Amino acid sequence: MFIDSQTRFWLQNAAVAGLLFWGSGLQAEEPYSFVSPSDLTSVHLEGAATEAVAADAMESMESMDYLEAAAGDAIVCDAKKKKELAAQVAGAYKGVYYENNFSYLCDPCYDDWHLGENMKRICVGDCGVFDLGGEYRARYHNENNFRGLGPTGRDDNFLLQRLRVYGNYQINDWARVYAEMLHATSEFEDFAPRPIEENYWNLQNCFADIKFLETCEGEYWARYGRQELLYGAQRTVSPLDWANTRRTFEGVKAFYRGSDWDVDAFGVRPIFPTRDTFDTPNYDQAFYGIYSTYKGKKDQTLDLYWLAYENTARPFNYQTLGSRLKGKRGGLLYEAEAAVQFGTFTDNDHSAGFYTLGLGHEFSDICWKPTIWTYYDWASGDSTIGNGYDHLFPLAHKYLGFMDIFGRRNITDINFLLTAAPDPKLKLLAWWHIFNRQNDEDAAYSVVMTPLGTNPTNPFTGGSKYLGQELDLMASYSISAHSDLVLGYSHFFTGSFFENAANPDFPYKGDADFFWAQYSLRF
Repeated sequence: MFIDSQTRFWLQNAAVAGLLFWGSGLQAEEPYSFVSPSDLTSVHLEGAATEAVAADAMESMESMDYLEAAAGDAIVCDAKKKKELAAQVAGAYKGVYYENNFSYLCDPCYDDWHLGENMKRICVGDCGVFDLGGEYRARYHNENNFRGLGPTGRDDNFLLQRLRVYGNYQINDWARVYAEMLHATSEFEDFAPRPIEENYWNLQNCFADIKFLETCEGEYWARYGRQELLYGAQRTVSPLDWANTRRTFEGVKAFYRGSDWDVDAFGVRPIFPTRDTFDTPNYDQAFYGIYSTYKGKKDQTLDLYWLAYENTARPFNYQTLGSRLKGKRGGLLYEAEAAVQFGTFTDNDHSAGFYTLGLGHEFSDICWKPTIWTYYDWASGDSTIGNGYDHLFPLAHKYLGFMDIFGRRNITDINFLLTAAPDPKLKLLAWWHIFNRQNDEDAAYSVVMTPLGTNPTNPFTGGSKYLGQELDLMASYSISAHSDLVLGYSHFFTGSFFENAANPDFPYKGDADFFWAQYSLRF
Protein backbone atom coordinates (compact mmCIF):
# COMPACT_ATOMS: atom_id res chain seq x y z
CA MET A 1 0.00 0.00 0.00
CA PHE A 2 1.39 3.42 -0.94
CA ILE A 3 1.70 5.95 1.89
CA ASP A 4 2.19 9.56 0.84
CA SER A 5 5.19 11.46 2.19
CA GLN A 6 3.25 13.71 4.58
CA THR A 7 1.53 10.74 6.21
CA ARG A 8 4.88 8.95 6.52
CA PHE A 9 6.43 11.97 8.24
CA TRP A 10 3.78 12.23 10.92
CA LEU A 11 3.82 8.48 11.55
CA GLN A 12 7.58 8.68 12.08
CA ASN A 13 7.62 11.75 14.30
CA ALA A 14 4.30 12.06 16.11
CA ALA A 15 5.03 9.61 18.91
CA VAL A 16 8.40 11.07 19.86
CA ALA A 17 7.33 14.68 19.50
CA GLY A 18 4.17 14.03 21.49
CA LEU A 19 6.06 12.49 24.39
CA LEU A 20 8.48 15.41 24.49
CA PHE A 21 5.81 18.09 24.45
CA TRP A 22 3.26 16.50 26.75
CA GLY A 23 5.83 14.88 29.03
CA SER A 24 7.23 18.30 29.91
CA GLY A 25 3.83 19.78 30.62
CA LEU A 26 3.47 21.67 27.34
CA GLN A 27 -0.06 22.55 26.33
CA ALA A 28 -0.99 22.75 22.66
CA GLU A 29 -3.58 25.44 23.38
CA GLU A 30 -0.86 27.66 24.93
CA PRO A 31 1.67 27.89 22.08
CA TYR A 32 3.72 30.68 23.68
CA SER A 33 4.25 28.99 27.05
CA PHE A 34 6.68 26.29 25.96
CA VAL A 35 10.39 26.21 26.69
CA SER A 36 13.11 25.73 24.12
CA PRO A 37 15.19 23.05 22.43
CA SER A 38 18.25 22.35 19.98
CA ASP A 39 20.35 20.06 17.62
CA LEU A 40 23.89 18.66 17.97
CA THR A 41 25.32 15.46 16.81
CA SER A 42 26.15 15.89 13.13
CA VAL A 43 29.51 17.25 14.25
CA HIS A 44 30.38 13.95 15.94
CA LEU A 45 29.43 11.65 13.07
CA GLU A 46 30.81 13.71 10.21
CA GLY A 47 29.13 12.68 6.97
CA ALA A 48 27.13 9.92 8.63
CA ALA A 49 23.99 11.95 9.28
CA THR A 50 23.92 13.10 5.67
CA GLU A 51 24.06 9.51 4.41
CA ALA A 52 21.30 8.45 6.78
CA VAL A 53 18.82 11.16 5.88
CA ALA A 54 19.71 10.73 2.22
CA ALA A 55 18.70 7.09 2.53
CA ASP A 56 15.44 8.15 4.15
CA ALA A 57 14.77 10.71 1.45
CA MET A 58 15.52 8.10 -1.23
CA GLU A 59 12.99 5.77 0.35
CA SER A 60 10.32 8.45 0.38
CA MET A 61 10.97 9.30 -3.28
CA GLU A 62 10.56 5.73 -4.60
CA SER A 63 7.26 6.73 -6.19
CA MET A 64 9.00 9.28 -8.42
CA ASP A 65 9.65 7.10 -11.52
CA TYR A 66 8.34 9.32 -14.26
CA LEU A 67 9.42 11.63 -17.05
CA GLU A 68 8.43 15.25 -17.30
CA ALA A 69 8.63 17.60 -20.25
CA ALA A 70 9.32 21.31 -19.84
CA ALA A 71 9.95 23.93 -22.51
CA GLY A 72 10.23 21.17 -25.10
CA ASP A 73 13.12 19.42 -23.32
CA ALA A 74 12.66 16.04 -21.63
CA ILE A 75 13.57 16.00 -17.95
CA VAL A 76 14.74 12.55 -16.91
CA CYS A 77 13.90 11.76 -13.30
CA ASP A 78 15.87 8.52 -13.06
CA ALA A 79 17.57 6.76 -10.14
CA LYS A 80 20.69 8.91 -10.46
CA LYS A 81 18.62 12.08 -10.24
CA LYS A 82 16.75 10.73 -7.22
CA LYS A 83 20.03 10.06 -5.46
CA GLU A 84 21.24 13.60 -6.15
CA LEU A 85 18.01 15.08 -4.79
CA ALA A 86 18.12 12.84 -1.71
CA ALA A 87 21.62 14.10 -0.93
CA GLN A 88 20.44 17.71 -1.30
CA VAL A 89 17.51 17.09 1.06
CA ALA A 90 19.87 15.48 3.57
CA GLY A 91 22.33 18.37 3.47
CA ALA A 92 19.86 21.27 3.38
CA TYR A 93 20.46 22.33 7.01
CA LYS A 94 23.98 23.60 7.74
CA GLY A 95 26.02 24.28 10.86
CA VAL A 96 24.79 27.88 10.71
CA TYR A 97 21.25 28.21 9.40
CA TYR A 98 21.98 31.29 7.31
CA GLU A 99 23.87 28.87 5.01
CA ASN A 100 20.87 26.55 4.53
CA ASN A 101 20.16 25.55 0.93
CA PHE A 102 16.69 24.57 -0.27
CA SER A 103 17.30 24.98 -4.00
CA TYR A 104 16.22 21.36 -4.53
CA LEU A 105 12.62 22.52 -4.06
CA CYS A 106 12.81 24.21 -7.46
CA ASP A 107 13.87 21.01 -9.22
CA PRO A 108 11.03 19.62 -11.40
CA CYS A 109 12.03 16.08 -10.41
CA TYR A 110 11.50 16.71 -6.69
CA ASP A 111 8.22 15.10 -5.61
CA ASP A 112 8.57 14.61 -1.86
CA TRP A 113 7.50 16.48 1.29
CA HIS A 114 9.20 17.35 4.57
CA LEU A 115 7.95 19.51 7.41
CA GLY A 116 8.46 23.21 6.71
CA GLU A 117 9.15 22.95 2.98
CA ASN A 118 5.96 24.82 2.16
CA MET A 119 7.51 27.82 3.98
CA LYS A 120 10.62 27.84 1.78
CA ARG A 121 11.35 29.52 -1.56
CA ILE A 122 8.35 31.83 -1.30
CA CYS A 123 8.37 34.43 -4.07
CA VAL A 124 8.25 38.06 -2.92
CA GLY A 125 7.85 40.65 -5.65
CA ASP A 126 9.68 40.23 -8.93
CA CYS A 127 13.04 38.96 -7.62
CA GLY A 128 12.75 38.23 -3.91
CA VAL A 129 12.67 34.81 -2.24
CA PHE A 130 11.75 34.22 1.43
CA ASP A 131 12.48 31.21 3.66
CA LEU A 132 10.96 30.62 7.09
CA GLY A 133 12.15 27.72 9.23
CA GLY A 134 13.82 26.57 12.40
CA GLU A 135 14.46 23.73 14.80
CA TYR A 136 13.14 22.21 18.00
CA ARG A 137 15.59 20.30 20.20
CA ALA A 138 15.17 18.62 23.57
CA ARG A 139 17.94 16.92 25.54
CA TYR A 140 17.77 15.07 28.85
CA HIS A 141 20.87 15.06 31.09
CA ASN A 142 21.73 12.64 33.89
CA GLU A 143 25.00 13.88 35.41
CA ASN A 144 26.57 11.79 38.15
CA ASN A 145 29.42 13.28 40.20
CA PHE A 146 30.29 16.05 37.77
CA ARG A 147 27.57 18.70 37.90
CA GLY A 148 29.43 21.99 37.55
CA LEU A 149 33.02 22.11 36.26
CA GLY A 150 35.05 18.93 36.61
CA PRO A 151 34.53 15.96 38.96
CA THR A 152 32.63 17.82 41.67
CA GLY A 153 30.83 14.90 43.34
CA ARG A 154 27.42 16.50 42.63
CA ASP A 155 24.53 14.84 40.77
CA ASP A 156 21.76 16.38 38.70
CA ASN A 157 18.97 15.45 36.26
CA PHE A 158 17.34 18.01 34.00
CA LEU A 159 15.76 18.71 30.62
CA LEU A 160 17.12 21.27 28.16
CA GLN A 161 14.86 22.59 25.41
CA ARG A 162 15.59 24.98 22.59
CA LEU A 163 13.59 26.61 19.82
CA ARG A 164 15.13 28.39 16.86
CA VAL A 165 13.07 30.28 14.28
CA TYR A 166 14.63 32.13 11.35
CA GLY A 167 13.64 34.17 8.33
CA ASN A 168 15.84 34.63 5.28
CA TYR A 169 14.87 37.23 2.65
CA GLN A 170 16.92 37.07 -0.54
CA ILE A 171 16.05 40.46 -2.01
CA ASN A 172 17.91 39.77 -5.25
CA ASP A 173 21.25 38.35 -6.40
CA TRP A 174 23.06 41.25 -4.68
CA ALA A 175 21.38 41.64 -1.28
CA ARG A 176 19.68 39.73 1.49
CA VAL A 177 18.52 40.10 5.11
CA TYR A 178 18.60 37.30 7.70
CA ALA A 179 17.21 37.13 11.26
CA GLU A 180 17.03 34.30 13.79
CA MET A 181 15.49 34.02 17.24
CA LEU A 182 16.53 31.50 19.91
CA HIS A 183 14.71 30.54 23.12
CA ALA A 184 16.50 28.14 25.50
CA THR A 185 15.36 26.80 28.87
CA SER A 186 16.34 24.27 31.53
CA GLU A 187 13.84 22.44 33.75
CA PHE A 188 13.87 20.10 36.76
CA GLU A 189 17.51 20.76 37.77
CA ASP A 190 18.65 20.70 41.41
CA PHE A 191 21.46 23.21 40.87
CA ALA A 192 21.50 26.54 39.06
CA PRO A 193 21.68 26.16 35.27
CA ARG A 194 24.99 26.79 33.54
CA PRO A 195 25.22 30.09 31.62
CA ILE A 196 25.05 28.20 28.30
CA GLU A 197 21.79 26.45 29.23
CA GLU A 198 19.19 29.25 29.43
CA ASN A 199 18.44 32.35 27.37
CA TYR A 200 14.95 33.69 26.84
CA TRP A 201 13.92 34.92 23.38
CA ASN A 202 17.34 36.06 22.25
CA LEU A 203 18.10 37.60 18.88
CA GLN A 204 20.71 35.09 17.71
CA ASN A 205 21.37 36.44 14.20
CA CYS A 206 20.30 39.67 12.54
CA PHE A 207 22.34 40.98 9.63
CA ALA A 208 22.32 42.29 6.09
CA ASP A 209 24.50 41.08 3.20
CA ILE A 210 25.52 43.15 0.20
CA LYS A 211 27.45 41.81 -2.80
CA PHE A 212 29.68 44.68 -3.87
CA LEU A 213 31.68 42.95 -6.63
CA GLU A 214 31.37 39.93 -8.90
CA THR A 215 34.14 38.65 -11.17
CA CYS A 216 34.79 35.54 -13.23
CA GLU A 217 36.71 34.08 -10.28
CA GLY A 218 34.21 34.72 -7.50
CA GLU A 219 31.99 37.06 -5.48
CA TYR A 220 32.83 39.70 -2.86
CA TRP A 221 30.34 40.33 -0.05
CA ALA A 222 29.99 42.52 3.04
CA ARG A 223 27.94 41.68 6.14
CA TYR A 224 26.96 43.82 9.11
CA GLY A 225 25.06 42.86 12.25
CA ARG A 226 24.67 40.04 14.75
CA GLN A 227 26.07 36.79 13.37
CA GLU A 228 27.26 33.34 14.33
CA LEU A 229 30.74 32.29 13.15
CA LEU A 230 31.89 28.81 12.15
CA TYR A 231 35.31 28.03 10.70
CA GLY A 232 37.22 24.88 9.81
CA ALA A 233 36.94 21.99 12.24
CA GLN A 234 35.62 24.38 14.94
CA ARG A 235 38.69 23.98 17.15
CA THR A 236 39.07 27.77 17.29
CA VAL A 237 35.76 29.34 16.14
CA SER A 238 32.32 27.75 16.51
CA PRO A 239 28.68 28.63 17.29
CA LEU A 240 28.89 25.86 19.94
CA ASP A 241 25.79 23.94 18.95
CA TRP A 242 26.09 21.51 21.88
CA ALA A 243 25.26 24.41 24.18
CA ASN A 244 21.57 25.08 24.60
CA THR A 245 22.10 28.78 23.87
CA ARG A 246 24.63 28.77 20.97
CA ARG A 247 27.35 31.40 20.64
CA THR A 248 27.06 34.58 18.59
CA PHE A 249 28.88 37.85 17.87
CA GLU A 250 28.13 41.34 16.60
CA GLY A 251 30.16 43.27 14.05
CA VAL A 252 31.25 43.31 10.41
CA LYS A 253 32.59 40.77 7.95
CA ALA A 254 33.84 40.96 4.37
CA PHE A 255 34.05 37.65 2.56
CA TYR A 256 35.05 36.22 -0.80
CA ARG A 257 33.57 33.05 -2.30
CA GLY A 258 35.41 31.54 -5.26
CA SER A 259 35.82 28.20 -6.96
CA ASP A 260 39.13 27.44 -5.18
CA TRP A 261 39.30 29.84 -2.22
CA ASP A 262 36.97 31.14 0.49
CA VAL A 263 38.35 34.08 2.48
CA ASP A 264 36.71 35.87 5.44
CA ALA A 265 37.93 39.01 7.19
CA PHE A 266 35.93 39.98 10.28
CA GLY A 267 35.87 42.24 13.30
CA VAL A 268 33.29 41.41 15.98
CA ARG A 269 32.55 41.54 19.71
CA PRO A 270 31.35 38.42 21.56
CA ILE A 271 27.87 38.27 23.05
CA PHE A 272 27.47 36.32 26.28
CA PRO A 273 23.91 35.18 27.09
CA THR A 274 21.91 36.82 29.86
CA ARG A 275 18.71 34.92 30.55
CA ASP A 276 16.19 37.65 31.34
CA THR A 277 17.53 40.66 29.45
CA PHE A 278 18.32 41.44 25.83
CA ASP A 279 21.83 40.27 24.99
CA THR A 280 24.34 42.98 24.09
CA PRO A 281 27.98 42.81 22.95
CA ASN A 282 30.79 42.84 25.48
CA TYR A 283 32.58 46.10 24.64
CA ASP A 284 35.63 45.14 26.72
CA GLN A 285 36.38 42.35 24.26
CA ALA A 286 37.21 42.29 20.55
CA PHE A 287 37.68 39.34 18.21
CA TYR A 288 39.00 39.88 14.69
CA GLY A 289 41.02 38.12 12.03
CA ILE A 290 41.24 36.47 8.62
CA TYR A 291 40.22 32.88 7.90
CA SER A 292 40.90 31.35 4.47
CA THR A 293 40.13 27.92 3.02
CA TYR A 294 41.60 26.34 -0.10
CA LYS A 295 39.27 23.76 -1.66
CA GLY A 296 40.77 23.48 -5.16
CA LYS A 297 42.13 19.96 -4.66
CA LYS A 298 39.80 16.98 -4.57
CA ASP A 299 39.46 15.23 -1.21
CA GLN A 300 41.64 17.79 0.56
CA THR A 301 41.02 21.00 2.49
CA LEU A 302 43.59 23.53 3.65
CA ASP A 303 42.81 26.28 6.19
CA LEU A 304 45.07 29.25 6.95
CA TYR A 305 44.13 31.75 9.66
CA TRP A 306 45.11 34.68 11.82
CA LEU A 307 42.86 35.32 14.81
CA ALA A 308 43.20 38.10 17.39
CA TYR A 309 41.37 38.18 20.73
CA GLU A 310 41.75 40.98 23.25
CA ASN A 311 40.13 41.93 26.53
CA THR A 312 40.81 45.32 28.10
CA ALA A 313 39.15 44.34 31.39
CA ARG A 314 41.39 41.40 32.39
CA PRO A 315 43.60 42.40 30.41
CA PHE A 316 45.07 40.21 27.64
CA ASN A 317 45.86 40.35 23.93
CA TYR A 318 46.32 37.10 21.99
CA GLN A 319 47.41 36.75 18.37
CA THR A 320 46.94 33.26 16.90
CA LEU A 321 48.47 32.06 13.62
CA GLY A 322 47.36 28.62 12.49
CA SER A 323 46.77 26.14 9.73
CA ARG A 324 44.77 22.96 9.20
CA LEU A 325 45.05 20.22 6.57
CA LYS A 326 42.49 17.45 6.19
CA GLY A 327 42.01 14.93 3.41
CA LYS A 328 41.84 11.36 2.22
CA ARG A 329 43.65 9.09 -0.24
CA GLY A 330 41.61 6.01 -0.95
CA GLY A 331 40.67 4.66 2.47
CA LEU A 332 43.43 6.58 4.26
CA LEU A 333 42.27 9.63 6.27
CA TYR A 334 44.49 12.32 7.74
CA GLU A 335 44.18 15.60 9.63
CA ALA A 336 46.67 18.02 11.14
CA GLU A 337 46.05 21.40 12.75
CA ALA A 338 48.49 23.63 14.62
CA ALA A 339 48.71 27.21 15.84
CA VAL A 340 51.17 29.47 17.61
CA GLN A 341 49.84 32.12 19.96
CA PHE A 342 51.66 35.20 21.21
CA GLY A 343 50.87 38.55 22.84
CA THR A 344 50.38 39.65 26.44
CA PHE A 345 48.63 38.28 29.52
CA THR A 346 48.21 40.85 32.33
CA ASP A 347 51.82 42.02 32.88
CA ASN A 348 53.39 38.94 31.28
CA ASP A 349 54.46 38.08 27.78
CA HIS A 350 52.32 35.36 26.26
CA SER A 351 53.80 32.53 24.17
CA ALA A 352 51.74 29.39 23.64
CA GLY A 353 50.35 26.99 21.06
CA PHE A 354 48.52 23.80 20.24
CA TYR A 355 48.57 21.02 17.67
CA THR A 356 46.43 18.06 16.67
CA LEU A 357 47.58 15.09 14.60
CA GLY A 358 45.13 12.50 13.32
CA LEU A 359 45.40 9.40 11.14
CA GLY A 360 42.49 7.17 10.20
CA HIS A 361 41.12 4.61 7.81
CA GLU A 362 37.69 4.18 6.26
CA PHE A 363 36.67 0.57 5.53
CA SER A 364 33.92 1.40 3.05
CA ASP A 365 33.92 -2.03 1.39
CA ILE A 366 33.04 -4.12 4.45
CA CYS A 367 29.93 -4.55 6.57
CA TRP A 368 28.93 -1.57 8.77
CA LYS A 369 31.57 0.59 6.97
CA PRO A 370 33.67 1.22 10.11
CA THR A 371 36.03 4.19 10.31
CA ILE A 372 38.88 4.35 12.83
CA TRP A 373 40.98 7.34 13.90
CA THR A 374 43.95 7.83 16.20
CA TYR A 375 44.49 11.41 17.42
CA TYR A 376 47.06 13.19 19.53
CA ASP A 377 46.07 16.59 20.95
CA TRP A 378 48.60 18.88 22.66
CA ALA A 379 48.07 22.35 24.15
CA SER A 380 50.64 24.27 26.16
CA GLY A 381 50.52 25.25 29.80
CA ASP A 382 52.69 27.74 31.66
CA SER A 383 54.22 28.23 35.10
CA THR A 384 52.10 31.40 35.36
CA ILE A 385 48.50 30.35 36.05
CA GLY A 386 46.25 31.22 33.10
CA ASN A 387 49.07 31.99 30.66
CA GLY A 388 48.86 28.78 28.65
CA TYR A 389 47.18 28.42 25.27
CA ASP A 390 43.75 30.07 25.00
CA HIS A 391 41.35 28.05 22.84
CA LEU A 392 39.37 31.18 21.76
CA PHE A 393 35.75 30.28 20.82
CA PRO A 394 35.74 26.56 19.97
CA LEU A 395 33.40 23.60 19.96
CA ALA A 396 35.36 22.11 22.85
CA HIS A 397 32.70 19.46 23.39
CA LYS A 398 33.61 17.65 20.18
CA TYR A 399 37.27 16.93 20.78
CA LEU A 400 38.26 16.56 24.45
CA GLY A 401 35.49 14.30 25.69
CA PHE A 402 31.71 14.68 25.64
CA MET A 403 31.65 15.27 29.40
CA ASP A 404 33.33 18.66 28.85
CA ILE A 405 35.64 18.29 31.83
CA PHE A 406 38.75 19.76 30.19
CA GLY A 407 39.53 22.72 27.96
CA ARG A 408 42.34 22.99 25.42
CA ARG A 409 44.99 24.41 27.78
CA ASN A 410 47.83 22.56 29.54
CA ILE A 411 46.65 19.21 28.27
CA THR A 412 47.67 16.23 26.17
CA ASP A 413 45.12 13.73 24.90
CA ILE A 414 45.81 10.45 23.13
CA ASN A 415 42.44 9.35 21.77
CA PHE A 416 40.95 6.64 19.57
CA LEU A 417 37.71 7.06 17.60
CA LEU A 418 35.56 4.34 16.00
CA THR A 419 32.38 4.97 14.00
CA ALA A 420 30.18 2.42 12.24
CA ALA A 421 26.83 2.22 10.45
CA PRO A 422 24.90 -1.03 11.01
CA ASP A 423 22.05 0.54 9.02
CA PRO A 424 21.86 3.63 6.77
CA LYS A 425 19.77 5.31 9.48
CA LEU A 426 21.75 4.10 12.51
CA LYS A 427 25.23 5.40 13.36
CA LEU A 428 27.39 4.25 16.26
CA LEU A 429 30.39 5.96 17.87
CA ALA A 430 32.96 4.98 20.50
CA TRP A 431 35.73 7.38 21.60
CA TRP A 432 38.47 6.71 24.17
CA HIS A 433 40.58 9.53 25.68
CA ILE A 434 43.71 9.42 27.84
CA PHE A 435 44.35 12.83 29.47
CA ASN A 436 47.52 14.27 31.01
CA ARG A 437 48.66 17.75 31.97
CA GLN A 438 51.26 19.13 29.57
CA ASN A 439 53.06 21.18 32.25
CA ASP A 440 53.23 19.87 35.82
CA GLU A 441 53.75 23.41 37.14
CA ASP A 442 50.33 24.46 35.82
CA ALA A 443 46.77 23.58 36.79
CA ALA A 444 44.14 21.50 34.98
CA TYR A 445 41.67 23.73 33.12
CA SER A 446 37.96 23.62 32.42
CA VAL A 447 36.16 24.29 29.12
CA VAL A 448 35.84 27.97 30.14
CA MET A 449 39.63 28.30 30.59
CA THR A 450 39.51 28.55 34.40
CA PRO A 451 41.50 26.26 36.72
CA LEU A 452 39.49 23.27 37.89
CA GLY A 453 38.81 22.83 41.59
CA THR A 454 37.46 24.63 44.62
CA ASN A 455 40.18 27.33 44.59
CA PRO A 456 40.62 28.63 41.01
CA THR A 457 42.57 31.72 42.14
CA ASN A 458 45.26 29.57 43.76
CA PRO A 459 44.85 26.11 42.24
CA PHE A 460 46.75 22.94 43.05
CA THR A 461 49.57 22.40 40.54
CA GLY A 462 51.61 19.58 42.08
CA GLY A 463 51.39 15.84 41.96
CA SER A 464 50.89 13.60 38.97
CA LYS A 465 50.33 14.76 35.40
CA TYR A 466 47.83 11.94 34.86
CA LEU A 467 44.29 13.38 34.77
CA GLY A 468 42.32 10.29 33.84
CA GLN A 469 40.53 8.59 30.96
CA GLU A 470 37.12 9.01 29.36
CA LEU A 471 34.96 6.62 27.35
CA ASP A 472 32.25 8.15 25.14
CA LEU A 473 29.52 6.05 23.48
CA MET A 474 26.85 7.42 21.17
CA ALA A 475 24.10 6.08 18.90
CA SER A 476 22.27 8.28 16.39
CA TYR A 477 19.08 7.24 14.58
CA SER A 478 17.56 9.26 11.74
CA ILE A 479 13.80 9.09 12.21
CA SER A 480 13.26 11.04 9.01
CA ALA A 481 15.27 13.27 6.72
CA HIS A 482 15.13 16.18 9.19
CA SER A 483 14.62 14.56 12.59
CA ASP A 484 17.00 12.53 14.76
CA LEU A 485 17.13 10.66 18.04
CA VAL A 486 20.52 10.39 19.78
CA LEU A 487 21.56 8.50 22.92
CA GLY A 488 24.89 8.93 24.67
CA TYR A 489 26.78 7.56 27.66
CA SER A 490 30.18 8.66 29.00
CA HIS A 491 32.33 7.52 31.93
CA PHE A 492 35.31 9.39 33.38
CA PHE A 493 37.96 7.28 35.12
CA THR A 494 39.56 9.64 37.64
CA GLY A 495 43.35 9.90 37.40
CA SER A 496 45.99 10.22 40.10
CA PHE A 497 46.02 14.05 39.82
CA PHE A 498 42.50 14.13 41.30
CA GLU A 499 43.00 11.12 43.59
CA ASN A 500 46.06 12.66 45.27
CA ALA A 501 45.27 13.09 48.97
CA ALA A 502 47.44 16.21 48.99
CA ASN A 503 45.18 17.88 46.42
CA PRO A 504 42.73 20.01 48.46
CA ASP A 505 40.83 21.34 45.42
CA PHE A 506 38.96 18.08 44.78
CA PRO A 507 37.31 16.65 47.90
CA TYR A 508 35.56 14.10 45.67
CA LYS A 509 38.07 11.52 44.40
CA GLY A 510 35.78 9.12 42.48
CA ASP A 511 34.71 8.54 38.88
CA ALA A 512 31.88 10.32 37.04
CA ASP A 513 29.09 9.27 34.64
CA PHE A 514 26.99 11.07 32.06
CA PHE A 515 23.88 9.80 30.24
CA TRP A 516 21.95 11.91 27.77
CA ALA A 517 19.15 11.52 25.23
CA GLN A 518 18.30 14.04 22.54
CA TYR A 519 15.55 14.55 19.97
CA SER A 520 15.77 17.18 17.25
CA LEU A 521 13.35 18.25 14.54
CA ARG A 522 14.24 20.75 11.82
CA PHE A 523 11.50 22.50 9.89
